[in-house]
Amino acid sequence: MPHTEQTITVFLNAKILTLDPLKPHGEAMAVQGERILAVGAKEDILALAPGSAAREDLEGQVVIPGLGDSHMHLLNWGLAMDGVELAGAGSIQELIALGQAYVHSNPGREWILGRGFNHELFSPPRLPTREDLDQVSTVHPVIFTRVCGHICTANSKALELAGIDANTADPPGGRIDRDEHTGKPTGVLRENAMDLVTKLIPSPTVEDYRRILRRASAQAAALGLTTVQSNDLHGARSLAKRLQAYQELDQAEELPIRIILQASMPSAGDLQAYLEVYQAHAPSSKLALGPLKLFADGSLGGRTAALSRPYADAPHTKGVPIYEQGELDELVLTAAQHNLQAAVHAIGDGAVDQVLSSFERAQSLFPAWNQRPRIIHAQITRYDQLVRMARLGVVADIQPIFVPTDLHFAERRVGAARAEYAYAWKTMHSLGIHTAGGSDCPVEPCNPFWGMHAAITRQDRTGYPPGGWHPQERLNAQEALSLFTTGPAYAAHEEHCKGTLSPGKLADFVVLPQNPLEIDPWELLDLKASAVYVGGKKVSP
Repeated sequence: MPHTEQTITVFLNAKILTLDPLKPHGEAMAVQGERILAVGAKEDILALAPGSAAREDLEGQVVIPGLGDSHMHLLNWGLAMDGVELAGAGSIQELIALGQAYVHSNPGREWILGRGFNHELFSPPRLPTREDLDQVSTVHPVIFTRVCGHICTANSKALELAGIDANTADPPGGRIDRDEHTGKPTGVLRENAMDLVTKLIPSPTVEDYRRILRRASAQAAALGLTTVQSNDLHGARSLAKRLQAYQELDQAEELPIRIILQASMPSAGDLQAYLEVYQAHAPSSKLALGPLKLFADGSLGGRTAALSRPYADAPHTKGVPIYEQGELDELVLTAAQHNLQAAVHAIGDGAVDQVLSSFERAQSLFPAWNQRPRIIHAQITRYDQLVRMARLGVVADIQPIFVPTDLHFAERRVGAARAEYAYAWKTMHSLGIHTAGGSDCPVEPCNPFWGMHAAITRQDRTGYPPGGWHPQERLNAQEALSLFTTGPAYAAHEEHCKGTLSPGKLADFVVLPQNPLEIDPWELLDLKASAVYVGGKKVSP
């Protein structure tokens, strides 16, 4: 087969921020095929390009490396777009009204599914009940999921279909809320108890998944994201179908961005099924299989995050640990035995203790395990834990965009003393902990510039509190940008090909009208990409 020389494209008249300390700036860049050939002065770059090379004039705009999201749920984001969007609800009545409007405009839907409400915004701040959702429908099962994804409310029809009544026991790692007088379920299901109803929801087809992923990945690209690490594989039951949808999009060259799939495999059987797929999968330039993802606890907003001491505003509970220590150990050990990366969701310090113990045991028993274990979220931590994370080489997958929401209730949940090292990004940085920025979308929006704003200001969208919440943990603009560039690349063992605009790396980059390192942090909220390139090809707009 004759050799076809890869074409060269030259991008001129730009202010290029490479994030490569060896050559931090440039005014032109040459791209050959999917990779960067060179970055530097205009004359030097033009000298590398033959007369046939394509040229693109960027008219003085700023170029930064392609942005990454180290942990999100791309498929869930797309599914949420298909259901009742509840993020705008400011009260229980608004929640009901959104559901009623959806039922009216979608008469063919068998199940009424919604996601995104935050009861902390309601007055009073209470969770909806089955009676509330019965006002949406008594004919159709209705399930509304809290923004965190760790709590849902089911209406009476959904509870009936699931066989949940006053005699139903709490499942391991989950809780069914009950009326304190009658003992009947209120409709609120926490953590693993959600599975009792969600397992009944008819599974989307492969074509449904493809349609949903096309839309979600295009929207991610428009935000400047060129790689997302997405937790879209959930258990052996749906593994084949979801992976098939991704593989078909990849083979048809319909993925505009690069995807690294994280796999929630909560049991030994699930993990074995994933290992078989993982070992047989041939990664492409757009699709790769990534770490085992486990949940060690729930959410702070729903008081299911596992703390080492009781909640300050609910002294009767320390949250909901998902695993006993031995159970978590065995899953992490299996991952280590097969040199598979492990990424564990841990929000409360009690869960963080568990996860660090599992990582330490795995490292001692399998010293060849070199897969950079990750803690996803690491929100409520202690200083001794951060020191331990640094010693063990644990990557912290952090979500700065949580803070504008969580700063309004986090201190009530854990008390002022424990909040001192909450969302402790600067301390992590000073201790040498590698941090990677994400959004946990659809829990929060996956706009990386909003994440940068939150990392720099630690304020909500109104500017509260003045000076920032625990301002000693604010990051500077360079550190915030690194969270969404070099950080995700390191977390995924991809620093050799992503994260900076360096010769030989993938030509994934974003063109911006302003320099994100120089503008006022509040301007980040309105900053939009002029163009997004993946492998040297424009994918948005």
